[in-house]
Amino acid sequence: MKDNTWKNDIQSLIASTHIAFLSTMGERSPETSMCPYAILNSDIVLHLSGLAKHTKNIQNNTNVGLMICTPETPDSSPLALARISFTGIIEPVPQAEQGTYQQAYLKHIPDAEPLFSFPDFTLYRIKVDSVHWVGGFGKARKIPLATWKSLC
Repeated sequence: MKDNTWKNDIQSLIASTHIAFLSTMGERSPETSMCPYAILNSDIVLHLSGLAKHTKNIQNNTNVGLMICTPETPDSSPLALARISFTGIIEPVPQAEQGTYQQAYLKHIPDAEPLFSFPDFTLYRIKVDSVHWVGGFGKARKIPLATWKSLC
């Protein structure tokens, strides 16, 4: 019998966390920042300020990485923390789709509602092109895109 508990573990991690680590290409090297996220139709949804360094970086290079990680606790080994990482292309959400993406984002991050009135914030989506899951020490696997889409 095939063990598919990792699929439930991915869904549980995504449902229980609200922040991710976004990697963008800076002027000389990769740079990483923390940002809240949501997921809609397998796209990762971000609401980013135009004043932030990561937003300036993605204007120059739309290739990004993103990691969602289980929060560390005093009782857990950092080696055993489940995490999922993605690569993809980031783009502004088209105007015609703003309402749908905003609803998905606010469902996951309700505290962000006031930020939608700030003129420098823009909704972005990452069109995922690769997914890598580590369910703990020695439990790594590449997730096919079709499987990722079925989990969302």
